[in-house]
Amino acid sequence: MAISLRDTPIKRKLMLVILLASGFALFLMGSALITYEVITFRRSLAVNMRVLAEIIGSNSTASLAFKDAKSAREILSALSAEHQITSAAIYDSNGQIFARFPTDAPLTDFSLTPQPDGQRFQGAHLEMFRPIMLEKNRIGTIYLQAALAAMYARIAVYGGLLLIVTACAALGAIALTTTLQKRISQPILELANVATAVSEGQDYSVRATKHGTDEIGQLTESFNQMLTRIDESSTALMASEERLRSALEEAEAANKAKDNFLAILSHELRTPLTPVLSTVAMLEEDSEIHTRIPRELEMIRRNIEVEARLIDDLLDVTGIIRGKMELRRQIVDIRPLLEHAMQNYCAEEAGRKKLRVSTEITVSETHALVDTSRMTQVFWNLLQNACKFTPPGGAISIRVYNEFAREIAPELGHDGLGTKLIVEIKDTGIGISPENMSRIFNAFEQGERSRTRVFGGLGLGLAISRAIIEMHGGSVTAESEGTDKGSTIAIRLPTVPTPATKREKKQEDPAAAKRAPSKPRRLRVLLVEDHLDTANQLNRLLSHAGHEVTWAATVREARELVSARANQPGNEFNILISDLGLPDGSGHDLMRDLASDHPIPGIALSGYGMTEDIQNSMAAGFSRHITKPVDWQELKTAIQKIAVSET
Repeated sequence: MAISLRDTPIKRKLMLVILLASGFALFLMGSALITYEVITFRRSLAVNMRVLAEIIGSNSTASLAFKDAKSAREILSALSAEHQITSAAIYDSNGQIFARFPTDAPLTDFSLTPQPDGQRFQGAHLEMFRPIMLEKNRIGTIYLQAALAAMYARIAVYGGLLLIVTACAALGAIALTTTLQKRISQPILELANVATAVSEGQDYSVRATKHGTDEIGQLTESFNQMLTRIDESSTALMASEERLRSALEEAEAANKAKDNFLAILSHELRTPLTPVLSTVAMLEEDSEIHTRIPRELEMIRRNIEVEARLIDDLLDVTGIIRGKMELRRQIVDIRPLLEHAMQNYCAEEAGRKKLRVSTEITVSETHALVDTSRMTQVFWNLLQNACKFTPPGGAISIRVYNEFAREIAPELGHDGLGTKLIVEIKDTGIGISPENMSRIFNAFEQGERSRTRVFGGLGLGLAISRAIIEMHGGSVTAESEGTDKGSTIAIRLPTVPTPATKREKKQEDPAAAKRAPSKPRRLRVLLVEDHLDTANQLNRLLSHAGHEVTWAATVREARELVSARANQPGNEFNILISDLGLPDGSGHDLMRDLASDHPIPGIALSGYGMTEDIQNSMAAGFSRHITKPVDWQELKTAIQKIAVSET
């Protein structure tokens, strides 16, 4: 090659040099750009699909948990705005297709079972399988398929451009052989420098200078056009990423709106129950009513309390799904909690159905680190289920014992003999069929769906109970020999050492022991409630209990009444009982104003009963927060405690 070029005319040599140099430079530049574009496109597409999969998976947890295929399809329908997505599907925990997109696509277009997690480029498509997680548990799989047609189209355009540029370079080399080397080499060097800057700095905003309208000038113009198109594509990609960040912000806003809706729904459902429950409480304390009426009032009260419990269960299961349930744990003896639940939530129903209830307690370690209210809720759920699903004349046996195992137990402060406290509730009820055993701990299910129509309920008790027990580091198991053969539910909790107790007993005052119990203190009560029925019934209950009640419907009226009484020594209000949602402000605002000007103990009444609501009431200065529907005994006890503390 070198010998043959030795005798070649300079014109031809110059042409060959220009051709080879420009061709090699364009080849490197085009290859680098196309390679980079392919890698960037594939990487960006994979990142976008992972983000979409995470968003869809996060939004689909509730649909999978509640078996709501319609909601899952609606979530997938949002993919119609992502043109590169050609198909998608959600698989449930059993590997079955739960929902698909497009909805009219035949099932044969999808894999019957989810493939291993990850992403794979298959021909003209990118396929991705990602897990759908709920509290570290896999509840399903999301599948996305995206077309690579846009990438191949871009490669074709870039390849065509590269060919055009190469052809123009060849024509330019032939035309420029008669010109000075400087006029030929300078634009090429500049173009090469620009190509280097683009390749190394990946700055698509730079442009090559056009020195004329010849072939090199055309090459420069084409190169600049190519950079313009790449820059536009990059800008479009960034805009797409910004839009995705906005599908995420809107999703977070939607979740917040859902939480607010549930809180408002709870408030609106609880508020009308308060005057009804208050009326029942007042009538139950009236000794002059007919002897048959108390039984009917008890029935009304019991059903109102059941409805309030259903509202609490709905909020609890939502809190569990969102990971917002909080525990206030302390070391307690489990036996009194179980006995309290049996006496208050089981004895009456068991007596009505003539159920035989037996208890066997063979336990040495009885203390555990638990939230007492939540643990009582678990026992209530399990005992209610046992009574509900056991026919009249059946039997319920409750067994409490310890289970020992050699294990490392850091929660006990040592490694050695780990102790479990077992509470076993066995009944002779309708039992559980083998095919439904795996579903009984799912929210909104009662094993066989037909049982919901027969026995009622939302199917949340076992799901909430299992979540609470697992949050305490324990477990819940169910056993049954089959339909109509009864069932056994067992709770296992880690025990803790029994705390030291003070054995000193206070000496009783003989004179005090003989004194008759004092009458409840008469209080001057300021009742602030804008719901007329609730205000009337609470007014009657408080007056019947011997208190002097003054009613206000707004924050302004309450402030005026307190200010007026402040100028009447000996006639000031002793206690404030206030609703929180008032027409002209909040009960929190009222309590804070009174705390600075006219301090007075207060009890907050509200249909909102989440942990955050209670904390806000305490922070505002209230002594207690009672969730509607207001239980008269709870309110009366709270009033008496405040009366004693103020004495």
